Amino acid sequence: MRRLALNLAVAAVAVIVALCFAEIALRLVVPPTRGYFVLVPGREWTVHTPPGLLPGVPPAAHAQVNQLGIRGRLFGADTSEYRVLVVGGSTTQCAVLDDSLVWTHLLEGALGHASDSRSVWVGNVGRDGATTRDHVLHLKYLLPQYPRIDAVIALVGVNDMISALRQGTSYWPPDSVTAPAGERQQMSHAFIFVPGRIQDAVGGGQRHEPWYKATALWQLARRVKFARDMHRTFRLENEGARLLEEARHRRATAAHWVDTVPPLERPLVEYRRNLNAMVDHARAAHARLIFITQPVLWRPEMPPAIAHLLWFGWIGAERAHAESYYTSGALYRAMTAYNDVLLDVCRVRGVECIDAARALPPDTTTFYDDVHFNAHGSATLARLLETYLRARPPFMGHE
Repeated sequence: MRRLALNLAVAAVAVIVALCFAEIALRLVVPPTRGYFVLVPGREWTVHTPPGLLPGVPPAAHAQVNQLGIRGRLFGADTSEYRVLVVGGSTTQCAVLDDSLVWTHLLEGALGHASDSRSVWVGNVGRDGATTRDHVLHLKYLLPQYPRIDAVIALVGVNDMISALRQGTSYWPPDSVTAPAGERQQMSHAFIFVPGRIQDAVGGGQRHEPWYKATALWQLARRVKFARDMHRTFRLENEGARLLEEARHRRATAAHWVDTVPPLERPLVEYRRNLNAMVDHARAAHARLIFITQPVLWRPEMPPAIAHLLWFGWIGAERAHAESYYTSGALYRAMTAYNDVLLDVCRVRGVECIDAARALPPDTTTFYDDVHFNAHGSATLARLLETYLRARPPFMGHE
């Protein structure tokens, strides 16, 4: 037994020494990351959607992220082109829509050229779950990194609102993302990769990373996983359809419904602060900023044929164990409060804003669930933006 214990101890020491040498070697050999990335550069995915699951969504979609981590084409060779960067969450990313149907791509094609004949580039760095805390950092670090960005379009609000409502009356504002401590906490959620050596990489969506995630070995394994997932196919006919139907059923059969909105004073103060920080960063980069209010399917009274598509609104961190849900009326009132703050910031700061929440129909011609656009909704939003931009420089008077 003593010999066995000794052998195990020697083996453990050998493994630890080997891991230490591997860690040191990786830190010395792997070249540093250059630049900030919201999406994994070069990633592609294909989605197959069965009929009826997502109303208005075509059966097949292919999406591709370019080498700069942007959904869209690379910057054009014409350095004078009018460049628009779009930030947002999943309603900007539009993960189940083909590249040709995403509203950012449609907007680029519809605008074509400015009145002074400059070509137009529109790049999409929307990512599911992103909040204005993330967007503050996106503007702070991406605008200086990319070749000149003329305008930023930001479709924001729903993820901030959902995060606050899940916490209910226990909401406590996090450290301001404009302060060093808050920024450090948020970096791992805002970016997949940041500049630096492999052991300095962040990611995974957690604000407080455990120590082992700061090792080169862990980050190498993470990069291997990204490489393995570079070309993914999602078939919603099977597991994806089952999970969505379960989520819809859980909401429809909730044990407890909440029709009152929890106090929003503190989360709305943070939301306003983040919006103002976005304005500050855009102006520091001399980029035009255009906010878009968040359209939603929620309404106080919803016909059953539409209400059955909903699955948002659970209370608590875990949807799989949620028993209480906010009513569609409560969700609508909360979203309206966030949109009203956005409109007010635009008025006070003199920032452009497109009130898509009022303009887009709250039905299945626009959405396939609570907030996500189907193909027609994506096209409708693109036309709304095109109409707005064509009435102003540098597109005014150009057809």
